[in-house]
Amino acid sequence: MNSPTDEQAALIKITMEGKRMNYPDRYDQENLLNLHKAKIHLEMTIGLLSQ
Repeated sequence: MNSPTDEQAALIKITMEGKRMNYPDRYDQENLLNLHKAKIHLEMTIGLLSQ
């Protein structure tokens, strides 16, 4: 799994700060945040399983 691009990282950061874009761009914003959260949880799970 790759790291997000600079633009994606900035979008994730402003989303986590509670700032929302207008529709229909908000759907992409929320989808990107959900994918990022899933990646973080998968990495945590893999880390726990490999201990």
